[in-house]
Amino acid sequence: MRVLLGRLFGFGAAPMVVAVVPLLVLPVASRIEGPAGWAAVGTGQALGSLCAMICSYGWNVAGGARVALASDDAARREIYANSFWSRLIVFGVVGAVLATLAGILVEPGFTAVAALVVLATGLSGLGMAWYAVGTGRARLVVQYEAIPIAVFTAASAVVMQLTGALIAFPLMLIVGTAGGLVALNLHLYKRVLPPFRPRDVRASFRRNLSIASADGIGGSYTTAPVPLAQGLVGTQAAAELTSADKFYRIGLTAILVMGNTLQKWVLEASWQEDRARRHAIALLAHLGVGIIGLLVLVIAGPAVATWLLGAEVAPSPALFPAYGVTFLIISLTTPLIRNVLVPADRSRTVLVATVLSAGVGLPAMTVCGLLGGATTIVWGLALSEVVVLAIVGTTAAREVRARHREGRAE
Repeated sequence: MRVLLGRLFGFGAAPMVVAVVPLLVLPVASRIEGPAGWAAVGTGQALGSLCAMICSYGWNVAGGARVALASDDAARREIYANSFWSRLIVFGVVGAVLATLAGILVEPGFTAVAALVVLATGLSGLGMAWYAVGTGRARLVVQYEAIPIAVFTAASAVVMQLTGALIAFPLMLIVGTAGGLVALNLHLYKRVLPPFRPRDVRASFRRNLSIASADGIGGSYTTAPVPLAQGLVGTQAAAELTSADKFYRIGLTAILVMGNTLQKWVLEASWQEDRARRHAIALLAHLGVGIIGLLVLVIAGPAVATWLLGAEVAPSPALFPAYGVTFLIISLTTPLIRNVLVPADRSRTVLVATVLSAGVGLPAMTVCGLLGGATTIVWGLALSEVVVLAIVGTTAAREVRARHREGRAE
């Protein structure tokens, strides 16, 4: 239990720092250029999140388990090197496309801001939290991700206040994120960039294709609400939806923390021992996080968002129940995917669930946006997550029962 609590605080500190620091920046960014500037930030971050999901290329889901099972530190460093190059290549292509799209969607005058926010947010797809989880060394996340990002993000608030330039936010976030990645490479390899082995990088592309496809398709609907609001409803609606979306996504950090804390603890136990029990504990923990997140979003979300971001871009209270339900469902699916299906090489199930959820969610969000405005778009997002939970939950339950029976028979 002491080890588990140590992991909770270790792996929880870094994501929470990264999540809390934007609360110092958002009140400045939301007011400095009015609803149009805030909507540009929201559109850029939504498309940037999609970019991050695509260019992470499945490593956030599969990488931690792969590193944890590696034979030694040299093998772990090789895994990270291959992941770095495969993700960087994807980022170069996808980042350019989505940055251009963001510039087209937003109002004239905010093209550069939206495009740079896409790139700044998309760089998080090159993050290394999964590597730290696999090695069990939380300090890596603190030193090479949390601190650089927190320092430069906080500094951007000061620069924006002094200059009135919203573009300072994405520029400084890019510097902080890229600086942390370079520092980690120097720590692991004594060089700015990891070794590049074309054959191994190609192999990593092939191996991660299924889970990467699921991430990319999943990102197409999980990040869709704000861009859809911008395109279908208008700038003011997108600005208000951005405000609600920010608090929802900050809250998702709690799910990440719980997942990072429990993954290695669950997987290090064999089925002959008590892995099934640990799966149950992890699921109950995520259920608790999901319920708390739902209640906080519904009860406190509207008032806190208005207070921090200002009345001009204050979100409607009607937005938060849908975000709360979505939060709860994502919290439940996270341990099922990361701790059960991916280690069991059931990535195709995740891909099928994601494709079907996108097929349901994107049309639902579009129709809801056209008929009911921005408020109803988020219910389409919640519907898509219900589809994922139904498929993933059913398959994961069968997998755990089968493996548990095998473990008891041995």
